[in-house]
Amino acid sequence: MYLRADYRFGPHDHTLWPQPYIPEYPHLGAIPSKPIDPYDPLSIMWWNPTHGDFISSNGAVMDGIGHLLRARYSEFEELQKKLEERISIYRTNKSNPNKVLAVLERDLLHASNHIRHLKTTFTQMVFGVTEFQHCYLELLGLLDYLEIYKPRMDGILPAATTVANCFGAFTHAPNVVQDFFTAGLPVWFTQPLRPGQFPHNVLNMVAPFEPAKFLYIDQPNPPSPIIYDGPSNVYKKHNALHRFSRTWLVLKDPFEYKPSSTTLPSTSTMPSTSSQAPTRSTAEPPHCK
Repeated sequence: MYLRADYRFGPHDHTLWPQPYIPEYPHLGAIPSKPIDPYDPLSIMWWNPTHGDFISSNGAVMDGIGHLLRARYSEFEELQKKLEERISIYRTNKSNPNKVLAVLERDLLHASNHIRHLKTTFTQMVFGVTEFQHCYLELLGLLDYLEIYKPRMDGILPAATTVANCFGAFTHAPNVVQDFFTAGLPVWFTQPLRPGQFPHNVLNMVAPFEPAKFLYIDQPNPPSPIIYDGPSNVYKKHNALHRFSRTWLVLKDPFEYKPSSTTLPSTSTMPSTSSQAPTRSTAEPPHCK
């Protein structure tokens, strides 16, 4: 898993493509899909900024630093306020706080402050926007899962009669298939292909969609490092994505100390008691940093 040219995560992105079911994060299957209607207010969560949406501080879009166009940010801000109101109402009815909800709410606030107040390069601004979109959509999916889909799975609410416009999940566990079916979430039941006669009822043979035909899969410039390399159905993968997002903009520490290769090692473990300054060989220039 690594960052792609649109500063998202290609087929590993939970806001772009269905992911394998992760028990620790079952709400990923409840993240809403992109609306068909381009005028739907939620459509902006899949919008990609262009240079025309970047206000440069020095008038040079390519070379300077700047920030997102205020009109665009206002659209994000309006949706964020409504989501925060919904979170507040949810908390008043629950005695036990949800830790994932609290973390995502914090990340959304940080991403919002980033794109509103922090002047950055165009590339950094784009990543800030996609980070806000990721946080918002996952938070929205989590709230829907807690308030709608999980109560259906538990029998508190009636079972769904239609399928929600969400990403759903891949799974090899029949009980997860049953839960998602009851909740009205899309689900794909994966089974191994064995030689000989297939031991299950096959209704139709279809070709799977190829991510390359729908998503950006090229590397950005400069190329992104590999964020995670391992199983895709474990919580470590999702944690790695969030950890990378939170540290992507971290700059070099000016107080980091690295011993210079030109510094001569000391021949004594005891500090000098001489009041006279140490002398240097004339062949050795003084070390400056």
